[in-house]
Amino acid sequence: MNVMYPEESKMAALATLRIEEFCSVADTPEFIDRLCAEYPSKFPDSTLSEAEIRSWRNSLPALADLLRRQVPHPQGHILIEYPMPVGSLRADCILIAENENGPQVIVVELKQWTRGSVTLRDELGVSWLFVSASPAYTTIHPCEQANVYRTALEHTLDFGPLSPSFSSMAFLHNYVEAAEGELLRSEIYGLHLENCLLVSKSNGREGLGALLSELKRPSQAISFLNEPQLKYSDSFIVNFSDKLNCSALFKATKGQTAAFKKIAATVRNAEAKTCVIVKGLVGTGKTVLAMKLVQYLMQLGKNPKYYVKSAAIGQCIKDLAFASDGRAETAYLVVDEAHRLTKEKAAGLMRNKDLVVFFIDDCQWISPTETCRSRDLLDAAHARGFEVITHVLDEQLRCGGANLYVQWVHDLVIGGQLKAYTPASTFPVEVVSSLQAMEDLLTEQADRGRNATCRMVAGYCWHWQTESTPGTGYDIHIDGWRGRWNERMAFKAWNSVLGFNEEVGAIYTVQGFEYDYVGIIIGPDLVLKGDRIEVEYEHNADKWVRNVRNDPTLRDEAIRNIYYVLMTRAKKGVLLYAVDEPLREFLRTSIGPVGPGR
Repeated sequence: MNVMYPEESKMAALATLRIEEFCSVADTPEFIDRLCAEYPSKFPDSTLSEAEIRSWRNSLPALADLLRRQVPHPQGHILIEYPMPVGSLRADCILIAENENGPQVIVVELKQWTRGSVTLRDELGVSWLFVSASPAYTTIHPCEQANVYRTALEHTLDFGPLSPSFSSMAFLHNYVEAAEGELLRSEIYGLHLENCLLVSKSNGREGLGALLSELKRPSQAISFLNEPQLKYSDSFIVNFSDKLNCSALFKATKGQTAAFKKIAATVRNAEAKTCVIVKGLVGTGKTVLAMKLVQYLMQLGKNPKYYVKSAAIGQCIKDLAFASDGRAETAYLVVDEAHRLTKEKAAGLMRNKDLVVFFIDDCQWISPTETCRSRDLLDAAHARGFEVITHVLDEQLRCGGANLYVQWVHDLVIGGQLKAYTPASTFPVEVVSSLQAMEDLLTEQADRGRNATCRMVAGYCWHWQTESTPGTGYDIHIDGWRGRWNERMAFKAWNSVLGFNEEVGAIYTVQGFEYDYVGIIIGPDLVLKGDRIEVEYEHNADKWVRNVRNDPTLRDEAIRNIYYVLMTRAKKGVLLYAVDEPLREFLRTSIGPVGPGR
C-alpha cells in the first residue's frame, strides 16, 4: 500500500553543530549559504526573507565570538532556528550540554538592535517595544520572548528519563546600554529579567561566565531535541495550560494583529459598555486571539473569564482560574464558539458586562438548538446599549494548501458546488477505497511521525451501542470494517493522546480541536443525486437533528455544517471516504493528484 504522506524530518532545527564547529564556521559565507540551502526543505511552509538572512550574517558571528571568548570554552551542541513544539515561531538558537548535575539547555534570543532604535510603546497598557527598523515593528521584550520559548520547551517536550535544567539568554550584540535609566532594564521588565540573562554590547558579562560554564560536555539529551516528542499532543490543549503563555508562540496574522489592537485600544479607553464580535472561518486563529485577549486583560488586572459551551473543551480547561461555566461574576468576558449557543444564552452573557468579546463562525453551528448567529449578537448588543465593534479574520494559520482545501469544502458541503480540486503538496487530500485502507494509512502515519495526531471522525449515522460498555463492542459497520465511537466523557484523553486513536470521533468530541491527519467518514446522510449534494436526514442518528420536523431547511443546514466541521479538523492532510457510492466516485474523480505547494 502506498503511504500517503512523506517521511517527516527527524532533525527539528535548521542546523545542529558542535559548539566548537559553530565557532569556527559562523562567520564564513559558506555557512550562511548552507542555512539558506537547507531552509526550504526544513520549513516548506515558510518563505525565507532577506531580513532573516541578514540577521544570520550579523548575529551568528557575534554569538560565535561571544562563545569563543569564554574560558573554559563551552562544550556541547548548538541548534539554530529551532521550531517551538506548538505554535509557529522558532527560537534563534539553543545551546545544550551537560555537567555533573545533568543536561543543561539554554535558549538564546538574538537581536541586532542599537540604542536609540528601541522605544517604549505602552499606549495599549502593556510594555511593548517599538523598533525602528525596515520595516518598523512592535514586539515584546527579548527576555520575555526567550522565556516563552524556554517555558514551552520545559513543559511540552518529553526528555524521557532525563531532567534537564533550562535557562534563557537574550544577546543584543550591537546594543550599548544607557549609563542610567536603561529602558530594557527598567522595573516594568523586572520579572522577565529575573528569569533571563540580558547580555548587551556593554553589560551583562558578569552573569555570562557562570551561565556558559554549565556547558561542560555533549549531552545525550540532544536526541530529544532532534527527534522531539510532546508531552501534550494538541496545541489547543497546551494553549490553556496555566504554565505557559502559549499565545505568544503563534505568529499573529495581520488580521489578528489588527483585531487585537482595535480591541485593546477599546479596553484601554472605553467609557461605555462594549461588545466585540470577531467572525472567522475554521483555521483563522480565533482561539489564539481569544487567548491573547485573556492574557492582555489579566495584565491589566481586569479578572477576565473565558467561556465556551463545548463539553470536550470544557473538560480540558475546567481547572484553570480564568475558565468560566457561564455564571461567573466578571465585567470582562471572552466567549469562544458563540455559534454553539442559543441566542438567549448569548444575550444573557452580556448582562453586567463592561466588555464582552464573542468569537463566532456562522457555518459551524451543528445542532438546530444552536441558534446564535453574528446578526443576533449585533441585535442583542444594540438592544442593551453596547457600543459594538466587529472584525473579520480571513487569513489561514494552517499550512499553505489548507486555505484552498477549506474553501473547497465550504463550496462543496455548504454551497453544493461540484468542483474539481487539486491538493497542494503541503496539504495532501486522498480518497480511500475502504475504511480499512484509511485505518492502515493513519496507523502508518502515526508510526512514522512520532508526534503526529491521527484520528478517524464520522457523521453521526450509527447509534451509540457501546455507550454503556466503553472499550468493547462496535457501533459502526461498513463493508466488513468495524468501528467504535469514542468513550463517553473521555474527551480530553481522546483528543490528547499521541499517534492513532482506534476509536472514531463524533462531532461533539472534535469540534474546536485540530489534529495532524484526519480520516473522515461521510455517512449515508450526505449523498450525491445527479448534480446535487443532498441531505437524507433519516440516516442521521442525532435525536436533536431528527426531531426537527417543521423546518427541513434548518435540519439540512445542521447536517451540512457537521460535515464542514469534520472535514476541516486536519492541519497536515486528509483522507476521505463516503458511504454513498456516487458521492465516493465523485470525490475520487474530482480530487486530482497532488500539485505544487501553494
